[in-house]
Amino acid sequence: MTQSHDISCDCRAVSIRLSGAPRVRGHCHCQDCRTLLDVPYHSVTAWNPDQLEVTQGGDRLIEFQHPALQMKRVFCAECGETVYNTNAMDWRVVSLHLIAKNNDGEIPDDLAPLSHFHYAARIVSIDDDLPKKD
Repeated sequence: MTQSHDISCDCRAVSIRLSGAPRVRGHCHCQDCRTLLDVPYHSVTAWNPDQLEVTQGGDRLIEFQHPALQMKRVFCAECGETVYNTNAMDWRVVSLHLIAKNNDGEIPDDLAPLSHFHYAARIVSIDDDLPKKD
């Protein structure tokens, strides 16, 4: 049986299903994520497009195409919650914060971060035991 995770925005107008194993599980420190989302780093899971299905409220999703990056932020028109973003490889990038909010504040073991990546580009140093990759 394929593992899946059902995720909703804050107001529950939009729901998605994540199926299978993510391509990436970790903390991204790249300049592009920081620019798109205005965060110091982005704790994420990244999925192939066919692994993310919008199960409710597709008509309530708004896409913001960043003017200088090959990235989009996809968010709920009702509550403004970013449901996912895309990167230059067209992966669907789902925040671990959103996943935790949908799981009683916990990150499921099969989605827990495995490393930091683009760590050389960091603006915040993280003191944990995860591998730091450039």
